[in-house]
Amino acid sequence: MHTCDEAWTALDRSFKEFMDCLGQLTEDELTSAPVAGKWTVKDVVIHVWSWLDEAIHTAQAWHGPRPWQKGVTYNDAWNEKQVDDRAALPLITVVDGITSAHRRLMHVLDSADAETLATVGRAPWGEEMPLVEFFYGMAGHYTEHVANLKTYQERCLNGC
Repeated sequence: MHTCDEAWTALDRSFKEFMDCLGQLTEDELTSAPVAGKWTVKDVVIHVWSWLDEAIHTAQAWHGPRPWQKGVTYNDAWNEKQVDDRAALPLITVVDGITSAHRRLMHVLDSADAETLATVGRAPWGEEMPLVEFFYGMAGHYTEHVANLKTYQERCLNGC
């Protein structure tokens, strides 16, 4: 099992790496061309932001009832709906949203005691794990999308 410090460091590093992929790209490059399936960079950021919001909500109720998750299947359709629901937001709002959500997630992690972090619960996708592993897994979600964003960033730096 990972420690709180390991989860915190993984989240911090992964978020910075994810956000660094947005650097040096114009707003048009961030919002027009697909980078993952039909999703633009902005859509990928919205997707990760949506999962951060869900992770915060889940972590805060880790060993309690989670009525908002009843009957929900966290699949491609769920992901598409989350992106579609925020697609009209301006890019700056999306960037502010993910940054704020990341800070809130870090605060929830900082606020959790060792006993709570060791408590086994169920992640939204159904896997049972200690809460600290859930946080650590969220760091992996950033990393999961970095490859697409880096490939696109490099392509754009060479003239999209």
